[in-house]
Amino acid sequence: MNAPFAHMFNMSRIVTTTLFVAVLAIPGIVDAHEDVVPYSDLTKLLTGGHSDLGGTTSVVQLVFGYDFGEDPQDPWVIGDPGFNNSGPFTDSFANSGALPATGNLTLSVYGGSYGSLHYWNGVGSPAFAPVTGGTEIILDSGTPFLRIGGSTTSGSMSIGSISIGRIHKHAASLIGSGGSGANFDTPGAADGFYAFGATLSVPGSGLLASDPIYMVYNVGMSEALHDQAIDFYNVQVVPEPSSLALAGIGAVGAGLAALRSRQRRSRQKAGKNLA
Repeated sequence: MNAPFAHMFNMSRIVTTTLFVAVLAIPGIVDAHEDVVPYSDLTKLLTGGHSDLGGTTSVVQLVFGYDFGEDPQDPWVIGDPGFNNSGPFTDSFANSGALPATGNLTLSVYGGSYGSLHYWNGVGSPAFAPVTGGTEIILDSGTPFLRIGGSTTSGSMSIGSISIGRIHKHAASLIGSGGSGANFDTPGAADGFYAFGATLSVPGSGLLASDPIYMVYNVGMSEALHDQAIDFYNVQVVPEPSSLALAGIGAVGAGLAALRSRQRRSRQKAGKNLA
């Protein structure tokens, strides 16, 4: 296993919808990382979410939360996000959760509002603004990598190749400032929440790119505040996307998604306290 992927078992959360398929987390057990589930309805690339340890799957999900600092030996690297549309948990998805048979899954920085790296210090009501001071997040999936900062509005990287419509790949996330390539001069960042937007696509497949998805990272703050940061993106940043409209969920589903996010984080926090 490559070094960046030794950090794959960080805590995460799931934001679910009315099309929620779940096995409740066992008390005292904390969810492992949560994967983005890319799939196709044969006309558009859609995204859901899946947690292996929690046994939970959401058919529509656009906001994903991750935590830096859970490994004190290497707090500024985590083995997420993951991208996984394996067959066993996607039977209820459109097209059985499959992507086009071949090609590469590509992640691109979203060029619209909140696409670049944004920051909230956790004080008062959530208010994200483009990050300052040179802080960036690096996504590294092996050879390709992508640096995302406060003024980054473009850039793409291959997540990995698709085999018979399926993919299970992880990118490492690193946070810091300075340096070049996939390395920082100064690893780490001020406490608070860092988030960026991206779209997924399969070039050459004829599919439209996905609706924007958002990664919300926690550095040194409480999980209750992390929930607020995720809720901000679910409610204030994500419009009613075509994927929600297709699923017939709309604003009511988005509200239930935020509620379930808070409930799940409460269970995760209780599990951490019991561990």
